[in-house]
Amino acid sequence: MQNRNGTLFFDKKPYISGFASVVGKKEGEGPLREQFDTIVHDSYFGQDTFEKAETEMMRTTVSLALQKSGLSLEKIDLAFCGDLLNQCVASSFAMSGFGIPYAGIYGACSTMALGLMMSAITVESGAAERTVCAASSHYCTAERQYRFPLEYGSQRPPTAQWTVTGCGACIIDEAPDLTIPKPYIHSACPGIITDYAVTDQNNMGAAMAPADVKMGTKNSSKSSHFMSFYMKRSRKSIELPSVYGYCTNCLL
Repeated sequence: MQNRNGTLFFDKKPYISGFASVVGKKEGEGPLREQFDTIVHDSYFGQDTFEKAETEMMRTTVSLALQKSGLSLEKIDLAFCGDLLNQCVASSFAMSGFGIPYAGIYGACSTMALGLMMSAITVESGAAERTVCAASSHYCTAERQYRFPLEYGSQRPPTAQWTVTGCGACIIDEAPDLTIPKPYIHSACPGIITDYAVTDQNNMGAAMAPADVKMGTKNSSKSSHFMSFYMKRSRKSIELPSVYGYCTNCLL
């Protein structure tokens, strides 16, 4: 692994051997609906609270990612998972039944990118052969956590974001053969906190945008994007768009 001006370049090219996504009804009505593995129309996911629903959503997503990778639980060395709730309670309860060493992570909207980066570093260093990373959010739990419970019936201003009800999970593996047509993590660059003292809880985009602009200005070259993924097919490399902090929970 090489560190070039704050951007980490991975020599082993850790690859994504399995991935899955589970989303709610509203997300299933959008333009990406055909890309999701499962669309659940019940906001409670068969549970009696929204928090338990988010836990069930992550549990289902991680299980599906493992199934698609063809790996058993015994093959996973470490889990990096997080959500938007206090003490990462949704992911903590979700992972409690898997018996995998677990590190709860919190990066707000960048949790998925953070999990991918930490997984890549762990695999690159040899500390683990395979990891699973996952991130979830639920509109109803996020509203209760950051704004007002839905039961309160508060009015949403025009700048208010709609938190995704969804979960994405990836299995990160060593790449024994780079000719295998698998997406792999080429590089990662941790962001720098940029605070313009935005205090409007209904305009999170304004709070996060300055950091994105600063990172984009710093890493203007094509090889130094925040998180780059490459798909090797014969002699060609397909570069997918870089994913910045505020949209990474929707990555999958």
